[in-house]
Amino acid sequence: MSGKRCLLLYYSLTGQAEKAAGLAAEAARGVGWEPVLCRITMPAPQDALVRPMRIADSKKWTQGAQKGLTVPLAYDPPEAMAHRYNAVLLFSNTWGDHPSVPMRSFLESAQGKALLHDSDFGVYVICRRLWRKNLDIVRTLGEAAGGRFVDGEPFTHPGGQIGSLIQTISYLHRSDSGLRRLFGLPLPRYGLSDEAVARIPAFTSQLLSRMSA
Repeated sequence: MSGKRCLLLYYSLTGQAEKAAGLAAEAARGVGWEPVLCRITMPAPQDALVRPMRIADSKKWTQGAQKGLTVPLAYDPPEAMAHRYNAVLLFSNTWGDHPSVPMRSFLESAQGKALLHDSDFGVYVICRRLWRKNLDIVRTLGEAAGGRFVDGEPFTHPGGQIGSLIQTISYLHRSDSGLRRLFGLPLPRYGLSDEAVARIPAFTSQLLSRMSA
């Protein structure tokens, strides 16, 4: 090991950000970094999100993200937040067209600002389609905390705009793997595309190489 440690921080309702963070951790380990995975949680009972979601909850959180809502957070493992890192990798879900409430809550928290201050950071936008505003906001908030933005990229779901939207709504509001067909027409599966999954290791290696430099 080179002695360089990176924190990989994510919130994951459906497992996609967790999957991306796991792939990035493997890639980081492969280029000589020590990755530390840390999951963001929302511990307040009224903030708990599970599938199948109610339509009212879906609207509440999407609108909350667009209004800049923040909530109390916890971290798993909690000790991961007590260290300094050579780099911080943020896995930011898109809710509506903004960062998720948990990610914004981290970025605006005293703990998040302390962690990012004087640290290199990169952003993986985990999303269905809309990603640019998410990335811009995370970069702006991270830099406002004193972090040094290095790079960011979107990692999206398969299917076109309409097909992926229908599948996402179906997946969130059901307890199974989502609809397979609608009016006889096939729908894309829910989750990161094969192309997105394949890009994560290379992007991670390039990102950490720039951070090492």
